[in-house]
Amino acid sequence: MTKNIKEQWRQFAAWVDGIENDEPVVTPEEKRAARPHLPDFVHRVLSEKNELRLYHAFSVVMCLVFTGTLLLTVLFLPTFGGAGNPTENEVMQRYVEKGIEEVGATNLISNIILVYRGFDTFGESCVLFLAATCVMILLRKDEKNTTAYDLAERAEDAEIESEENTTVLRSVVRLLMPVILLFGVYVLLNGHLSPGGGFSGGAILGAGLILFENAFGLEKVRRFMSEHVYHIIKVAALYFYGFTMIYVFFTGANDLHSIIGTGIPGMIFSAGVIMPINVAVGLEVACTMYAFYAFFSKGEL
Repeated sequence: MTKNIKEQWRQFAAWVDGIENDEPVVTPEEKRAARPHLPDFVHRVLSEKNELRLYHAFSVVMCLVFTGTLLLTVLFLPTFGGAGNPTENEVMQRYVEKGIEEVGATNLISNIILVYRGFDTFGESCVLFLAATCVMILLRKDEKNTTAYDLAERAEDAEIESEENTTVLRSVVRLLMPVILLFGVYVLLNGHLSPGGGFSGGAILGAGLILFENAFGLEKVRRFMSEHVYHIIKVAALYFYGFTMIYVFFTGANDLHSIIGTGIPGMIFSAGVIMPINVAVGLEVACTMYAFYAFFSKGEL
């Protein structure tokens, strides 16, 4: 009886507060009648346990199958130092002997990963693009998935960051930032002449952006790297890389003359499409690194 009065009083208080509640009042007798009988309850618990056991067994089987497939693949790999290995056939010999003549880059690794095996590298760039897109979809905070508590917490974090004494960090970043950016651009543009290229140069530029954001805050970065600029760079770099490789593949497969020459090996403007592709890959890598950091730490660019 007392519980029934409390339930009615709770509904009355909810009605006064403007909270709609169309659920009927359930008496203790009705609650006891609604409880499942012991055999039904035991049957449901056993069914749930069986489903859980089946899920665990299926997971273990899938892991074993996947592991066995990998081990079986390893067994069929060529033995180290064998005469039929890829390092011992005419493909590698072609890379070494004809690489500079056919591509024009003195860095043979760049010849291989950006021209001879350029399709693989383009796939890796697509993976970076898709990874950054998935992170943006899952971690981006906007008005649709942000509560008032989240907004208050973000405002508090921004206020704390603005009040923090980062004089030493900012002074060091002001000193190092030009050097980091210059070194990143150097590694990016000289990938066809020396060790470096798009991936390493882009990683240096991305690390520089992250360091700058830690020192001066997100708003300062948005002055030159807003979300709109980020989207333009990511999409334009991937499109440029894709259309460039389509042209290279088409002319090469059909034995057509390419209007993009190899230039003089050893010069900065040489190696055909390698330097432009390095720039596109570097921009893709730099944007991906910074996007990962921004979305994981702030939820926004």
